[in-house]
Amino acid sequence: MSSWLWWLSCLPELAAFQRSCGSVAATQRKVLREILRSGACSRFGREHELRTELDPEQFRARVPVRDYAGLESWIGAAADGEPNVLSREPVRLFEPTSGSQQLKLIPYTAGLQKQYARGVAAWVGNLFGQIPALARGPAYWSVTPPPRRSQRTTGGFPIGFDDDAAYLGGWAASWVRRGLAVQLDREDDYLESTVRQLVRCRSLRLISVWSPTFLLLLLDRLGGRRPAELWPELRLVSCWGDGASASHLTAVRQAFPHAQVQPKGLLATEGLVSFPLYGRSGGVLALRSHFFEFLDEAGHAYLAHELLAGQCYQVVLTTAGGLYRYRLGDQVRVLGHQRECPRLEFVGRRGVVSDRCGEKLDALAAAAVLGKGEGLRFLAWDKACRGYVVFSEGEPEAEECEKRLLDYYHYRVCRELGQLPAVRGYQLEPGFWEPFYRRAQALGSQPGALKPSPLRREDDWSEHLPGRFT
Repeated sequence: MSSWLWWLSCLPELAAFQRSCGSVAATQRKVLREILRSGACSRFGREHELRTELDPEQFRARVPVRDYAGLESWIGAAADGEPNVLSREPVRLFEPTSGSQQLKLIPYTAGLQKQYARGVAAWVGNLFGQIPALARGPAYWSVTPPPRRSQRTTGGFPIGFDDDAAYLGGWAASWVRRGLAVQLDREDDYLESTVRQLVRCRSLRLISVWSPTFLLLLLDRLGGRRPAELWPELRLVSCWGDGASASHLTAVRQAFPHAQVQPKGLLATEGLVSFPLYGRSGGVLALRSHFFEFLDEAGHAYLAHELLAGQCYQVVLTTAGGLYRYRLGDQVRVLGHQRECPRLEFVGRRGVVSDRCGEKLDALAAAAVLGKGEGLRFLAWDKACRGYVVFSEGEPEAEECEKRLLDYYHYRVCRELGQLPAVRGYQLEPGFWEPFYRRAQALGSQPGALKPSPLRREDDWSEHLPGRFT
């Protein structure tokens, strides 16, 4: 019953989103005004001379594009307890980003939760409308494990939601919790309890996780039991499917031949960028959630209605939580349009760079070097051989990767100078998911939200993963 109520509550937002697809520029101007209504009264707003009536061009002239470091002083002051720093809305908590080398705390307000919930509501309204059976049974929504010890900022604000349903807030969060197939508490062994409760839920209809690698880890713990026999009424699996996650979709589809697999859109801690529409490739831009801009390779900023099909851009967010012209670090490709609304595909992240000898490799270069092979594959410097290693579930193909790396000028110079040895391969053996996730958790990643990356900056993966150098 709770799933039906949630679906019905989502229909008005779905209708509003569908209308907005015919008026992208006007919708985005309205969203910006909503944000400025609270932001103009803040310290940040006064320092940047923000006003509610500013149009997008005037707003962009007053506020530069910044990454987290550029906003950190304001975020830090808010975390210390100073009121009205980034918005006149009170901060409810700070949510840490997953898997960052640097701890980033994102302020969450009621306005940001409302924006996030808009995108989720449009997605769920569309999905349940196309597959009504999803609302007739329990669902497994990947829930971040509750911290065993609550944490707070120096100003006394909680760090982190108790569970992922809390992102939505209000009645939606309550209805989602009532339909959960898995309930966890602080004392649970997260993975063991999750698998145990899922196995008992014969009527499971929906599995929604962030990373497909996390789902494959759960399947490893089933002891040979088949998902089709455990959950005969399962209808849909939702997980990331773009960028580095695409290589794991084949394994997910093979494991769930009786269910559809729908790739998620681009959802980040900072905000919701896109969500899938049933039967369409990519994810539609969440027009009603935040104010969006997009940077091309030259750094020129474009608004949502100015995007061109086939082009790649970096995402810039302005949200009700107090992030203004925030460079997210994610790159997307425009696949086409839903009426006027861009449909986006996540390509990869910028800003993750490995530079041991001046080679300056980033995650997008690593993705191009590795190609589109299936299974876990990533490139990392390894201290055991003092060079780069291709870690791969399948054949590493180190020689082919080396040839592609030599196309990158800085890498080629390092090789010619003898600063780097040729790339080596490391063939992973069965059972690698458990140690992989243990290591990722030790590095600060939440197990359900670990983002597969084609480039890892840690230098000791060969010490943690079962396998052999080739």
